[in-house]
Amino acid sequence: MIRRQDVELDDLALIRFSDCVRGESRDLDATVHFFIDDARFDEVWNDPEGHVAELAQYKQVMSPDFSLFLDTPVPLQFVNTLRSRWCGAYWQAQGLTVIPTINWSDGKSYDFCFEGVERGSVVAVATLGSRDVKPWYMRSYRELCRAINPEAVICYGEPFPEMANHSEVIEVPYARDRRVAKRSPGVGGGR
Repeated sequence: MIRRQDVELDDLALIRFSDCVRGESRDLDATVHFFIDDARFDEVWNDPEGHVAELAQYKQVMSPDFSLFLDTPVPLQFVNTLRSRWCGAYWQAQGLTVIPTINWSDGKSYDFCFEGVERGSVVAVATLGSRDVKPWYMRSYRELCRAINPEAVICYGEPFPEMANHSEVIEVPYARDRRVAKRSPGVGGGR
């Protein structure tokens, strides 16, 4: 279980895990994200302990975004969700501030893709590649809000305007990482 934590949302900037360097002296005020190809971060599952010191030098870290592709068998989607939650919970136990990353495939993934995250947490999602499937994305997003009731949602990429009807949305454009986010309060309030 990734527990709810106080997350710093003001002046939110992201850095890709693949750009993190142990002993780095710049961008340490950023939040590490995993919205990159799985092959570029599988190592965090294979050696989560070996990455604690590297991740701890940054302000916050998102849980890994292991893919849940529609054509992936549901048991493997379940395993990828479990791997994300386990890494996040482990890093929390090591003293890191962790923001759960939530993703889904289709309605079959709803049985597990929102599990392992404490209700009321700040969570992260991405809209990469979802412009052509807006109705499906918004149905899944509403299910996320119902299941977790997030305090706020960090959106990597341009959020759909309707997302703000369900939660506070903090946009971080994916055109460039390391960029200050724009906030749009939702109907439900939030910070």
